[in-house]
Amino acid sequence: MTISSWLQWGWYSIALTAILLGWAWTIVLYIAGGRFMDKLDQQPVGGDDDYLWVFLVPALNEGVTIADSVARLRSVTVKNKVALVINDGSEDDTGEVLERIAGPDLAVLTRVAPNARKGKAAALNNALDFISDTVLTSDLYSHWTPDRTIVVIVDADGRLAADAPSYVAPHFANPRLAGVQVRVAIYNQDSWLTRMQAQEFKIFGGLFQVGRSEWGTAFMGGNGQFNRMSALMSVSGPEGPWSDFLTEDQELGLRLLERGWVCEHEPRTNVSQQGLNSLKKLYRQRTRWMQGNLQVIGSATRLYAHHLTGLRRFDALMTLIMPVLQIIVGTAVIVALLGFAIFQIPLFPFGNLWALLFTVALTFGPLGMGVIVSARGLGWRGIWPVIKLFPSYYAYVWVMWPVVFLGLFRQLKGTKTWAKTEREVVKDPGAS
Repeated sequence: MTISSWLQWGWYSIALTAILLGWAWTIVLYIAGGRFMDKLDQQPVGGDDDYLWVFLVPALNEGVTIADSVARLRSVTVKNKVALVINDGSEDDTGEVLERIAGPDLAVLTRVAPNARKGKAAALNNALDFISDTVLTSDLYSHWTPDRTIVVIVDADGRLAADAPSYVAPHFANPRLAGVQVRVAIYNQDSWLTRMQAQEFKIFGGLFQVGRSEWGTAFMGGNGQFNRMSALMSVSGPEGPWSDFLTEDQELGLRLLERGWVCEHEPRTNVSQQGLNSLKKLYRQRTRWMQGNLQVIGSATRLYAHHLTGLRRFDALMTLIMPVLQIIVGTAVIVALLGFAIFQIPLFPFGNLWALLFTVALTFGPLGMGVIVSARGLGWRGIWPVIKLFPSYYAYVWVMWPVVFLGLFRQLKGTKTWAKTEREVVKDPGAS
């Protein structure tokens, strides 16, 4: 064999290992998720009056969405709640909109230069200080302890389900539970692109997050995360619990696991947000997410904490290295396409039936399992929706694949700036 043949064989072996690992772990997560869902079915709903719910809404130039988000929070059916909007140096009409919808049930934390616009983490850390120094020291809320205070992050385009606290509260009966991430949905499904984003979130929550919840290793998301305040305080650094990562929520989840906390997912309720109708804007958003995921890999040493053992440690490791597996598989696909285009090397082994079936199973298997999870619980009725969805979602996955390498490029280049996701005008705003 020539050196190039050895290199090709070696790279394909690595890619095959990555695909097999992803395939096998997808099956494990599917089974684990089924067990966790069975437990949820036996878990009563309610108990939300036992907690103080503080909703934090970071807002930077969110004039087109903030009134709708606040209106949805006002409709959340919970007795003890505080809605706190963080106006982080907005230059649009966010401040004017907040003044127009002001009321005793809405607090506004206004950040101004030079402290404003330092990133989402800085805004959230400032808000947590406000909760500790102002909210919990007031006559109305002074009897609430950090252990009974739940800090909820809702993006400025978020629409939290009115019944969300009643589904989340039972999770916090476990004193070791730090946080709960609710299912993320898309409310403006008026294009193929936004419908595919909705399916993406549904698959991620229903397969990965639900599966990881069986071991208490679900990660928090940027929108719709419910955190026990005492857990946040236990992992706070000099600036606060949120760190300056592009995916600060993922890094926070890792530190919570390191400290012995558990985190779970709640799929029976949701927070809905805007999907992006522009592929360019979606690429920009997901490139930032991908780079953030690569940044967090540098914190992998936290997995050696004595609280993380067995499947909990392995699952957390799989979560961290998933971007690396995506890069390996993506590179293998590029090499295969170049080999086919330049040297006419077949993409599939059509001369060997079993090898062909094996290759097809590896190529489509993990994604197919993800699509199947969207029909979990439907029985035979779910077969046709899965068949109908698969080709479209498969195309979406490959359309989005470039963000893997765009994120890698930004990370290797050392780029640290980030572009805020632009909002669209809300077509059906809630009553203000």
